[in-house]
Amino acid sequence: MSDRLIKALEDVRELPHITLGKIVEHVEGEALLILCLISILPFMQPIPIPGLSSILGLIVLLQGLGLMIWSKPLLTQRMKGLNITHEKFEIIYKAALRFSTFTSKISAFKHPITNSRPAHVVCGFAIVLSAAFLSLPLPIPFSNLIPALSIFLICVGLLEEDLILILMGIGITISVIWMAMFSYHIITEQIQNWF
Repeated sequence: MSDRLIKALEDVRELPHITLGKIVEHVEGEALLILCLISILPFMQPIPIPGLSSILGLIVLLQGLGLMIWSKPLLTQRMKGLNITHEKFEIIYKAALRFSTFTSKISAFKHPITNSRPAHVVCGFAIVLSAAFLSLPLPIPFSNLIPALSIFLICVGLLEEDLILILMGIGITISVIWMAMFSYHIITEQIQNWF
């Protein structure tokens, strides 16, 4: 996670009253990436979580659209007004510090192209596609993990400006789409053979 993010969170710690909207204001462009990462954390394991994937997948999908079109998070007024106590924010801050240490270790190839508008459009589109697949209530092992991994790599790649991580995430998204199309083709072929 970038140094800019940690500095922005340190500024938020000093505020007398913390809301989700104020965090988004201070974190600015990286806020939607943080929202995506928080939303996919429950799916970073092989067993699908029914019901939860549809709700959190929709949140990630909205943030992907936000990245692709407006370069800012999509939040309702109710979500922006959500109060966060200083104790809860301290947990978020400490998790961000630990996470930034981890992401700096896996990030190896920084490139300025990751901050360009075309890169954000491509990454946003990949996040939208992966989030759409994540939202499907499929009771199949790894059906949530694979798109969540794609979103994770793209978001961390954007935060760390790492082109390799972004390309890996987009590659997983393309694989997911290919597998979905291949599965659809086989299923329709089997149904036609039955009738």
